[in-house]
This record gives sequence, C-alpha cells and structure tokens, in this order.
Amino acid sequence: MPTHSTPGREKVVYRFQRVYAGLLTGHSLTVQSKRNEPVSPFMQQSSLDSACGVHVVAILLIVFDLVKPSALHDMARRKFGTAALVWKTFSHTYFSGVHAPEWVELVQSLALPIQLTPKYGAEDNADGYAVDWLMRGDMVALAFASVKHQRTKHWSLAVGVEGLVIDKVHHPDTLLLLDPSASEPAFAAFNARLRLPLTNAGLRSAKTKLTKPNDTDKSKSAVWMYAAAEWHDEEVRLLAAVRCRRE
Repeated sequence: MPTHSTPGREKVVYRFQRVYAGLLTGHSLTVQSKRNEPVSPFMQQSSLDSACGVHVVAILLIVFDLVKPSALHDMARRKFGTAALVWKTFSHTYFSGVHAPEWVELVQSLALPIQLTPKYGAEDNADGYAVDWLMRGDMVALAFASVKHQRTKHWSLAVGVEGLVIDKVHHPDTLLLLDPSASEPAFAAFNARLRLPLTNAGLRSAKTKLTKPNDTDKSKSAVWMYAAAEWHDEEVRLLAAVRCRRE
C-alpha cells in the first residue's frame, strides 16, 4: 500500500474503485437474469447514428432484467412487448439525438419500474450529484458536451467511480462509463472514463471545485476529460446526470 510521509507519521494513500454491484466481469461483461445463463448488457451504437440515448436505455433495461437482449436487438421489427414500445418511443431520436429533459420524459412514458432522478447542469450541481450517487452504488445516465464546441454531445451510462483515499477520506476523481460508442469491455465493467484534470501536485481536481449535492454554491460546472480507447481525449462538461434505480 503506498504511503506518503509527513512529520510525525505516515499518511496512507491509495486508489479505490467502486462499481455497480450487479455487473459481472469476465471475458465479456454480463449480468444475471431470470434465466440460468448470465447475459451481456452491452449495446454498441454505430458510427452513422446518434442513438446513444436509446442505447443507454437498452443497457439499463437489460441490467434491470426487464427485457431480453435478443428482443432489444430486434426492437425495430417487433410488434408487441417492451422492446417494441422502446422503439416506438425513441425511434424519432435515432439519427437526431435526444436532449436530457426529453430523454427523462420518454423513459418515464414507458411506465416501467425504473425510478429516475434528474439533475441538470451547474444550476442543479449535476457533477456533485453524479459522484455522490455513484459512491452510493447507483447507476447514472450522463449527458455531456464538448467544452470547445457544441457539436460533440453524447449519452453514456456511469456504472462506477474511482479516486484517491487519503487517511480514510475518499476523493473521487474519475467516473467509470459503460459507453455505447466504445468497444465492449473485457475483464472490466467499463470501457471509458470521465476524469478530472491533473493539478501540479499530481492530484486530480476540477477546474472549479466539485461541490456536495446539497451545497448552495452554484459554481461553474467541472471540466472532465473524456477518455476511451477509440477516441482522442476531449474536455467535456456534464449537461445532465440522471440517477437510475429499479423500483
């Protein structure tokens, strides 16, 4: 275990990682279902569509064991059932994308046993809530946009958090994503990250301080570095964080 010496004692410092408990890692990521064999929850979007929002919904439905993956793979051709309803509800967003308030409204219109708690941008302290929910073991749907331009807007599902522990105090600095635009993860529960930039001290910190969920300080939202194997790192800000729980 790494330590950092200070006058009179040694300060214990190490990295931690916390991931949604229902995810099973191995050669491929799986979740337990009502059937005997675990199933893969991962859904990968193509380079031609803007359907990251509906892909995140599909992943949630599989993790919560509400729909079979095979039904969602065939949702555009189904006439009945939840998969057909998902396609009917979200098909108009497949190439145009979906903004956060509409995403929440559409998911709620499915009338499924999923409880959503949305927070929007800096005004609602989406950064602080996202970190807090992930530390508590929840999954959080994230909408974020590029700092440099507004062309890059994306949905991803945060399934975990990692960071630094200093003398038993947790300092989260990285959100772990199951991202439909990246490759299927192997021996991991995630395939992309949102991490805070490094400071001169070698620690990660927001360019503006991450505030706690109930903090009254409405400071500017944090800048995160989006990182995945398939893409160049890019600075982004959260547009929304939506906690997703099965009722």
